[in-house]
Amino acid sequence: MQFQSDYFNSYHNLKLTRDNKGVLIAEFHTNGGPFIMTAQSHTEFVDAFYRISQDRANKIVILTGAGGDFITDVAWSSFGDVADPGVWSQVHDEGVQVLENIANIRVPVIAAIEGRAHVHSDYALLASVIVAADGATFQ
Repeated sequence: MQFQSDYFNSYHNLKLTRDNKGVLIAEFHTNGGPFIMTAQSHTEFVDAFYRISQDRANKIVILTGAGGDFITDVAWSSFGDVADPGVWSQVHDEGVQVLENIANIRVPVIAAIEGRAHVHSDYALLASVIVAADGATFQ
């Protein structure tokens, strides 16, 4: 079996850990706390979820967030001028690619939502199983 865990430390806002049974935890975070989406992370997630989907050592994937939340907000200023059609086109294309790459994960995906899933709750909704705490909120 080929292990492709060389990508685990490649992303600023996605902590990837896998146990010896192949359970991969993908934890969204900003400096270890609740995650705020940035342009950099939006771009990186295209590659991250592609590589997760291609890694045959992954047997189950758990999507979750740090600090009691999933994805809480967007740092819009990091994207530049989103009124510019060229900028928005890139944001749109990346968004589509991330969703396609999550949908192409060929093992069970579990979304574990504890708090706010106020941005890209669609990531969680693509999961095979969604486990939400009593206080979880989706937008």
